[in-house]
Amino acid sequence: MFSLDSESTRGLLEGAIAAFSVLGGCMAYLSGYYASQALAQGQPPEYLSQQVNEGLGLGFRFGSLLSIVALMIMLWS
Repeated sequence: MFSLDSESTRGLLEGAIAAFSVLGGCMAYLSGYYASQALAQGQPPEYLSQQVNEGLGLGFRFGSLLSIVALMIMLWS
């Protein structure tokens, strides 16, 4: 059975915070990137909102993989 002490609980919380930070950062970056590309091309607002949504989805896909890596790094260190 597992025994949770304050040090392992703190490490788990720090790892979860790091993982969610990586995920949120990837989503924000890619949605902003796609939005800036649409604005630079002078696209209409409907296309711009579609690009933001696609950037969020793509950011979630890549960010979820990177967040798992960040969580493992935080837990192993």
